[in-house]
Parts: sequence; structure tokens; C-alpha cells
Amino acid sequence: MTASGDSDLFTSLLDSANRLSFDPRNSLVYETGSDEDRFHGMTPEWSPLYGTPTWNRMTESERVRLTRTEVAQFLGVGIWLELGLQVALLRRNHSADPARPDVRFLLNECADENLHSLMFVNAIDSIGSNFHRRGRLQILLGWLFRSFAWDEVAHGIILAGEEIFDVMQRDWMATDSVAAPIRRTAYIHVVEESRHMVFARSKIRDRLTRVSRVRRYISTMVIALGTHIIAKSLINRDVYTGLGLDWEIVRIEIDGNEHHRMMFRTAAANFIEFLNREGLLNRGARWIYRQSNLL
Repeated sequence: MTASGDSDLFTSLLDSANRLSFDPRNSLVYETGSDEDRFHGMTPEWSPLYGTPTWNRMTESERVRLTRTEVAQFLGVGIWLELGLQVALLRRNHSADPARPDVRFLLNECADENLHSLMFVNAIDSIGSNFHRRGRLQILLGWLFRSFAWDEVAHGIILAGEEIFDVMQRDWMATDSVAAPIRRTAYIHVVEESRHMVFARSKIRDRLTRVSRVRRYISTMVIALGTHIIAKSLINRDVYTGLGLDWEIVRIEIDGNEHHRMMFRTAAANFIEFLNREGLLNRGARWIYRQSNLL
């Protein structure tokens, strides 16, 4: 059962969803202009290759093609997370009272997430890019997450993805050099995910008040590992080999790119602050976040 204060919060979030939601199936979201080919897939500074020797050798049209391919990878990871979240949380709430305010908001969130996934697919199609297949390890880890993640872990890992994408997309939607369909989808996603992040934080706080020190430690480490997988999944060798780039060179340049690490740390800053405030950031977790370039 939820406390009265939490019930008021979930009711408020549902009211917000009723007042400010979008239908991303509208074809105007993906409408492109006659000169759209010159626009990037995302703010260039978010490219893991930005500022590297490979980036500096590229022509502007090659950089546009690169960022369009990279944004497809980023949004593909977003879809993977959103689908996994729905399975994990719906599984855990399958027998819950659907009239509870938190369950009602969860149902609304899942409706949003389905439309967000469709929105990402349409946006990538509209800029002429495509998604890359996930590796077997990522598929296995996704199955483990959606099958076994418990409350604070499920919400914690998905919050990591939401917080990181929120910072990125606030930049994308405000950058004139980014293709219009990506700017529009970023705006819709930022507005609607803001409610989801409030929901996740509330659920995590509520659950942590009732867990043992051992469970808190395990959850801390599992959330860190899940976040590490998200961060590493954003970099896919197929993105770069598909563009004719030498993966071994690209991998070394990305690993040594201080700008890339700085951007990822910026994207994760709010999430890391939340973890620290809620006692979910121990020495082991900090080490993992540093390996992920998030701390």
C-alpha cells in the first residue's frame, strides 16, 4: 500500500499526464525540410568521437552521417530500456490493485513508453538511419533485468537511463544544427519523462525505507552494474565499422577522449547526486561508475 503523501504525488503526476501529453504518432513530428540532409542526428558534441583525430579528419557531411548513425544507436538503447522497464514493472504489479494511484500512474507510464519507442523508430526512419542488432550478452542481460530485477533495482537502473537521456536530449532539442524530427522527439521525451523520473525516485525512496543493510548493499552494486551496461551499450562497434571506420583506431580514440568522458559525467551528474543522497553510492559502486565514465 502507498502512504497518503505518496498517493497525493501519484495522483498529481497522473493529473499532469492528463494535462500535458503528446501523441507522437502525428506525422508532423517527423516532417523534414528540403535541406534536412545537412542537419546532424544529435548535437555533435555528444558524439563519442567528437574532437578526436578521426573527427577532425572528417568532412561536415561525414560528421552528419556519423551523428545520425550514433543517435540511432543511442535511441535503440532507449527502446531496449523502455521495453525492459515495462516487462519488469508490469510483472511485479500484475496482481496489484489497479485502482491504487501508483499502479494507475504505472499504466499511464507504460502507455507513454510504448509511444516513445514508436516515436524513436519513426524519427530514426525519417532521417534515413537504422538500428543495429544487440549482441548476445546484451540480450541475455536484458532478459535477466526484466525477469529478476526487484523494486529499487528496476527503478534505479531505468532512472539511470532516463536521467542520462534527459540531459542529452535537452541539449539536442535546443540545438539548431540537429535534424527537426530528433529535436521534436527529444522535446516530447523530455516533457513526459520528467514525470517518470519523479515516479521512479519516489518508488526508490519508499522501498529503501524498508530494506536491510545487506539488501541495500546488493541493490547499490546491481544498480551500478546495470548503469555500466547502459553506458557501454551506447558505444557499438557496428556503428563505426558500418561507416567504413577502423574499429581498433576508433575504440582507442573513444577510450582516450576526455571530452567524451566529460560529457558522460555531465549527463550522469543528477543521477549520481540522487544515489549519493539516498545512500546508494558506496566505494564499489563509485569504482564501477568511474569505469563507465559517469563519475
